[in-house]
Amino acid sequence: MSLPVVAGAVAIGVTLGLFGGGGSILTVPLLVYLAGMPAKPAIATSLFVVGVTSLAGLAGHARAGRIRWRTGLIFGLAGMAGAYGGGLVGPHLPAPLLLAAFALMMLATAVAMIRGRRTPHPARRRDGELPLAHVLAEGAAVGLVTGLVGAGGGFLVVPALVLLGGMPMPAAVATSLVVIALKSFAGLAGYLHAVAIDWPVALPVTAAAVAGAVAGGRLAARVRAERLRRAFGWFVLAMGVFVLAGQAPPGLAAALLGTGWGIAALAAALVVAAAALLAARRAAGPAARRAGKPERRSTMFFARYYLDCLSQASYMVGDRATGRAVVVDPRRDIGEYLADAERHGLRIEGVINTHFHADFLAGHLELAAATGAWIGYGSRAEAEYPIRRLADGERIELGDVVLEIMETPGHTPESISILVYEHATDPAPYGVLTGDTLFVGDVGRPDLLASLGYGAGELARMLHRSVRRLMELPDGTRVYPAHGAGSACGKNLSAEPWSTIGEQRRTNHACAPMSEEEFVALVTQGQPPAPGYFGYDAVLNRKRHGLLDVTARAVPLTAEEVIARRDGGAVVLDARDPQSYALAHLRGSINVALDGRFAERAGMVVAPGAEIVVVAPQDRESEVVTRLARIGFDNVAGYLREPEAAFLAMPGEVARSRRMTAAELRAALEGEAPPFLLDVRNEGEAAADGAIQDAGGGAARIPLAELPARLGEVPADRPVVVYCASGGRSVTAMSLLEREGRGDVADLIGGYQAWKRTVAPAAA
Repeated sequence: MSLPVVAGAVAIGVTLGLFGGGGSILTVPLLVYLAGMPAKPAIATSLFVVGVTSLAGLAGHARAGRIRWRTGLIFGLAGMAGAYGGGLVGPHLPAPLLLAAFALMMLATAVAMIRGRRTPHPARRRDGELPLAHVLAEGAAVGLVTGLVGAGGGFLVVPALVLLGGMPMPAAVATSLVVIALKSFAGLAGYLHAVAIDWPVALPVTAAAVAGAVAGGRLAARVRAERLRRAFGWFVLAMGVFVLAGQAPPGLAAALLGTGWGIAALAAALVVAAAALLAARRAAGPAARRAGKPERRSTMFFARYYLDCLSQASYMVGDRATGRAVVVDPRRDIGEYLADAERHGLRIEGVINTHFHADFLAGHLELAAATGAWIGYGSRAEAEYPIRRLADGERIELGDVVLEIMETPGHTPESISILVYEHATDPAPYGVLTGDTLFVGDVGRPDLLASLGYGAGELARMLHRSVRRLMELPDGTRVYPAHGAGSACGKNLSAEPWSTIGEQRRTNHACAPMSEEEFVALVTQGQPPAPGYFGYDAVLNRKRHGLLDVTARAVPLTAEEVIARRDGGAVVLDARDPQSYALAHLRGSINVALDGRFAERAGMVVAPGAEIVVVAPQDRESEVVTRLARIGFDNVAGYLREPEAAFLAMPGEVARSRRMTAAELRAALEGEAPPFLLDVRNEGEAAADGAIQDAGGGAARIPLAELPARLGEVPADRPVVVYCASGGRSVTAMSLLEREGRGDVADLIGGYQAWKRTVAPAAA
């Protein structure tokens, strides 16, 4: 076999690996003009070469996670039907007619690819997959073309995925190889009814093409997608002109392709076409500006992920063109990030924590293990695992989308914020991920690291400087914090998911102009009590710890095994609703209802590191384990199988709890021996809403987060009634007191809100 044939076969493979198409356009001429093969066998052989080469090129793309398998398989199966039919019909139709129509479609496709299409804004479009009906119709049509003329159809598949489906170019190229392989083999099956393949020629050509495909696949990852799309368009345009010229009348075709003057004329025509397209693109700029539309296309992917139970937000920022993405402040159950990355053709190559979190155990180790991503922190961070220290002002280029690090210490010494630029040359950022430095309506608290040797006053002064620096950003900069309303990381957080710098400058009490002393006093006073696990997580996030494994923890236990573990010191954590718990529960259990702020409240009353046995609502055992793991409570021994049946089988181990209505509590307070009132709300809640008046039995306000350390302040010689705002925390507090041996304890059903509705308002 001649060297030109081998070189041409390598070029075919490179074309397929790099562009996801175009290989067949080269294969048929290669086999006809260089290998001396008749036209019909050349078409059949082309389908074999391209099919095998496409399969070989899939490996690198699959490892990089660029293939949309569902779309590719549906498109490919539809294309197989069309290709098989085309392969049956093709041998009986005039080749010049088919190739001329083929060339015209190539020209139209080339113009569309060169001119491009505006990319939808990430917030408005989150799914790059084609609709099912569209996929089937496009696949069948492209398959018909493949079967008729022996072309794999990549030049049609790639534009369909990019221009019609909104798929990023790297994902479109990768997915097109699945489609091309399926269609090529189906078309080959149709042709084999009428022609035979010259295997001594086909196999060496295929081997050389496979080598080229591997090289092309690697090169595709290093080429910017916008340039790749345009280069592909110019390539298809040139091939279309060549094919169309070849179908001209014999005399004209010979003049165009057989003489130097003819080839020069074709080249000149291409130059003129290129100039016209470029002029059209330039002319569209002012028109777009006059219409109020941005001239540049956005390739940014931006997604926010929110956990209501922890009021915790994480983010993924990526560039759709390059397929590169970074996840910021992830949780441990990382499935949602991985699914989104696959869906949008992104590869997660970095994980950034804005600081060492105290309120949850971050998922940086899980994401790094799953994707190979690096882990980034501010330059002051120290950890047991390898980290990338990010300096102030450092820029992370994902493509046209750029992240810029901004050191904002105060909540913790290593805290950073991350500026997000939609375009690398934008003068102002699209937004800023502020971590726990700036919230919507508040700022981060500086007092959580006292146990680690950092003074609240020192950190508050750092925080003041950081907030002032953030306030220097343009008014329109969007603010995306790491927490929302309900989080113990601040005292006045809004439920709004995002805001702007200008809005926070106007409305956030902590962002108003004030002296450093005034700011320190503001942020160090009135903070809610921090749950006991905060210090544990702040340390654990620095350590190399085990990865999340829910299946290893969500294992069923018999009643006897549960009792043995309880008697050995394990905590029985009952996650059922308060009423079910009160009716029947294992002695010594602690009730934290799963619906609501389960993990945070469990972290208030269960010591970090304690062995836990779970009693869960039906079929929600894995959810309990997952939510405990989010705060680093991995020491779950298992769960009680069928708790109600277990309670009936061992009545001696079962207890009941007493709950009181507001009317019953009023009667008790008016009686001869009024109960002791234990208010487990935070100070701010009571100050704003009032409290139940002491009737002589005594009263105390001990926030739930502080109760385990202050149990001695609750009298053991009289009845105790516990209440909170609405009745959730009070049951937890009651169960904790019962576990410590307090016998005469009840909780107020509906909490203080029920008291206000049914009893005369109490004195504040």
